[in-house]
Amino acid sequence: MKQFISTLFDTVAQRLHGTDSRRDDDPYRLARVRKAMLELVGDASNWEAEQLRHRLLVAESARALWFMRPDLLQWLCRAQDERAAMDQVMALQPLFEGLIETSLLSSTRRDRRDRSYGA
Repeated sequence: MKQFISTLFDTVAQRLHGTDSRRDDDPYRLARVRKAMLELVGDASNWEAEQLRHRLLVAESARALWFMRPDLLQWLCRAQDERAAMDQVMALQPLFEGLIETSLLSSTRRDRRDRSYGA
């Protein structure tokens, strides 16, 4: 069991920080994305806010930040309604263009478009 958990964590770490993540991220654009995400967390001083801020600050790539959007969305939903929180997180998407794979961006657009027709 211990070996299974260790292997699972290694796999997740490789996916987030492995060879497939971009090491050529433009540091200025990456800082802009990080700053926009941190601004959404705001000045809250509770433990969860501090933990989210820390994770955003230590993320090594744009791809890692991209996959932290659900955590940010969950944080925002605690303070406001889900639709407003989703709109704020979706507004971050243009900042990621050119930093992550286009397949990730296009799947998000398609999912959002499909949901808007059903609303």
